[in-house]
Amino acid sequence: MPYIRRVSPTTRAITRARVAVSALFFANALTLSAWLPRLAELQADLTMTDFEVGAALAAGAVGGVLAGISAGPLINRYGSNTVAVVALVALLPVLPLIGLAPGAWIFGIVLLTVGALDAVMDAAMNSHAMRVQHDMHQAGSRRSILNTFHGFWSLGTVAGGLIGVGTAAIGLPIAWSMAGVSVLCGALVLATRHWLLPGHDPDSFLASDEDPSRQTAPDPGSLTAPGPASAVERAAATRVMRQPAIWGLGAFIILAVMIEDIPARWSSIYLTDIGVAAAYVGWGFVAFTAAMTAGRFLGDRIVDFLGERRWTRIAMAASSIALTAALVAQSLWLFLVGCAVTGFGVATLFPAAMRAAAHLPGIRPATGVATVSWLSRAGFVVAPLAVGAIAEGAGVGWGIGVTVVAALALIPLASMLRSVKSR
Repeated sequence: MPYIRRVSPTTRAITRARVAVSALFFANALTLSAWLPRLAELQADLTMTDFEVGAALAAGAVGGVLAGISAGPLINRYGSNTVAVVALVALLPVLPLIGLAPGAWIFGIVLLTVGALDAVMDAAMNSHAMRVQHDMHQAGSRRSILNTFHGFWSLGTVAGGLIGVGTAAIGLPIAWSMAGVSVLCGALVLATRHWLLPGHDPDSFLASDEDPSRQTAPDPGSLTAPGPASAVERAAATRVMRQPAIWGLGAFIILAVMIEDIPARWSSIYLTDIGVAAAYVGWGFVAFTAAMTAGRFLGDRIVDFLGERRWTRIAMAASSIALTAALVAQSLWLFLVGCAVTGFGVATLFPAAMRAAAHLPGIRPATGVATVSWLSRAGFVVAPLAVGAIAEGAGVGWGIGVTVVAALALIPLASMLRSVKSR
């Protein structure tokens, strides 16, 4: 049976929900990005090696892996609206501790906590974004809006990057900077949380947004099935994880998040290593995130015209060429260009994987999104460890070269995405 909402949201309610979900995406990005342009400063203050930096960043991803598996049951029990807001509120008091950590171990533990809360919030806000998209389609709109939501996430990373660059320029301690970010994010989300769609998430979405006659039957024992956690839920998790499509999308999204993660996080250290003045080392992060923001706000139009598979192949080919040229040249300006091309190219990949996950046959949308989101955390574990280990032996430039390998691998894996184009 197709999912039928007992009370159809009005156009005004859907519009307000779009604003509220956009606020969640923006705030989530701001909490994660405002300190990244100052990573080289944190490395110096805590006297960390490149490998120790990578290990600390990987700890954040490990927190996401450990906590992310709980996202599906939590979303089912309390609703994606409540889970997203509560996870953010819990995250806010932890942020100033990033600047107060006395050493690498405590820094890693703080990032592990941040990663755990972020993983739950990430799955919940993406699930709620899929609800808003679905309700728009039910109301008669065929237009994609998922990339726009992720565009607000990228806009948050740009804002966070500028906060990081600006506070570094005036010498504001990182702890005070992150305390200000916490207050800003809390006020933004609490002001808009009542606009989120009420109630629980649907059991299924239509298999094809363009063809309402094609429907997906939900898995009655999936991770988001009603009722308390039980052997049924655990058995359902096993069934979901046995599906080849889940692992294909998992491989796709792991590589995608590595491309999102590596140039942004390591650019300040790389630019410091090649002799760029301290005042400019944060601009690689800003160039990457600004381009990714533009790519996400334009992404819906691009994928509606070209389709997600074709655009992914074009974007990854261009990204691999641009970033390779930049790393070979070891030039600030070419590196900024390479970051911009890569940021624009990777912009639509995470939303595309979320859309594919929400339309997997026999799997509830929230389960598909939460599972693939959880698998994505492996990318955040692998990326910093790989870059840190390579940087320790051969230099940060070679470590960032992992991004090129990931981009090339995504060209054939684009076949995992949905091929539907808008007409």
